[in-house]
Amino acid sequence: MGLGRSPLPSEAYLLTGEKKEGGEFSLIETLVARRPKRETLFRPCCVAAGDDAALLATLDRPVITTDTQREGVHFRLDWQTPWEVGEKAVAVTLSDLAASFARPVALFVNLGMPVGLSDSVAEGLYDGLGAALEKYGCDLGGGNTSRSAELSLDLFAVGEGQGPMPRRSDARAGELLCVTGTLGMARGGLRCLESGETRFPELIHAFKAPRSRFDAAEVLRQAGVRCVMDISDGLAGDALHMAKASGVTLALNVTSAMASRALRAWCDSCGEDLLSFMASGGEEYELLFTCDPDTLAAIEIKCPDVICVGRVSAFSGASLQGLPQEAVSFEHR
Repeated sequence: MGLGRSPLPSEAYLLTGEKKEGGEFSLIETLVARRPKRETLFRPCCVAAGDDAALLATLDRPVITTDTQREGVHFRLDWQTPWEVGEKAVAVTLSDLAASFARPVALFVNLGMPVGLSDSVAEGLYDGLGAALEKYGCDLGGGNTSRSAELSLDLFAVGEGQGPMPRRSDARAGELLCVTGTLGMARGGLRCLESGETRFPELIHAFKAPRSRFDAAEVLRQAGVRCVMDISDGLAGDALHMAKASGVTLALNVTSAMASRALRAWCDSCGEDLLSFMASGGEEYELLFTCDPDTLAAIEIKCPDVICVGRVSAFSGASLQGLPQEAVSFEHR
C-alpha cells in the first residue's frame, strides 16, 4: 500500500487537529519526499510510496518481518529526537532481515500521531527513517498516517534471502556460541537516560543508534553459518530461545574481559554486577550465532569484534548453564 489516507473526516485536518488547506495530504506529500534516492537502493520498488499500493520487483526468496515502536515503551521524546526515533525504528526492524541473511527491499510504515502533536515531529521521524533507509539500501514502499492515542510506528519490512535461511533451531552440539559485538552497552545507555547520567556517551549512543548488522551477516553467510538470531532481549533471553528451539544446552562463559571500558566504568560507578548486566542487556541487535572452531577462526579475520560467549552441548536437562546469578531477560516496558 502507498502512503495512503487515514480515516479522518471529509475535511482535511492536520494531525494536530487544526483545520488547514491541504492538511493531511500536504503532510503525506512531505513524508513521501523522504523516500531514498533510487540509485542508493539494492532493489527499488517498481511503484513505491505515493500510490495506493507498492509494486515490488520479483523476489526469488522473499523474507518478511514486522516491528512496533510505541512512545513510552520503546522510546521517549524527552530522551530522543524524532530523527533518532525514526533512524532506530528502521535499524531494529531491518535487524531481523540481517539475521535471516536477507537484503532489505522495502519498508512500510504506519504512523500514528496523537492530537496536538506538531507535524514537524512526523517530518523529523521521516528524516530519520529516510536516512536509515538510504544507509541500508532499502526503499520506502508506503504506509499510512492516522490519529492515535499515542505516537507510534508500526513497521513491515520485505527483504530478499541470499541463500539458505539460518534458523535459531540449527545449533549443534560441539559448536561455539558467539556474538558479533560487545554486550550490555545499550542497556547501560538506557539506565543512563533513566537516571540522567551524562558521563558515558558511548552507552547512550549504543541505546539510541543500534546498527542492523548486515555487514557481519554477509560474513556469516559466506562462512556457511546455519544458526543465527539477533539479540533484542539480551543474551540471557535470546540464548534461551535458541537453546529451546535447537533442543540443546548452551553453556555460557561471559567474562569481564568481554565488556567495553565504558560499561566497566559505569558498573563500577553504580555498583552493578558487570557479568549479570552484560548477560541481561537488551536492544543490542548484534547477531548471536553458532559455528565450529575452524569457521570462527575464518570469521574473526573479517569480523575481529566477534566474541565467543559459550559452547553448545547435547541437552543435559537445562537449556542454559553458566548464566550469571542475577541475569534476566530484557523486557520492553
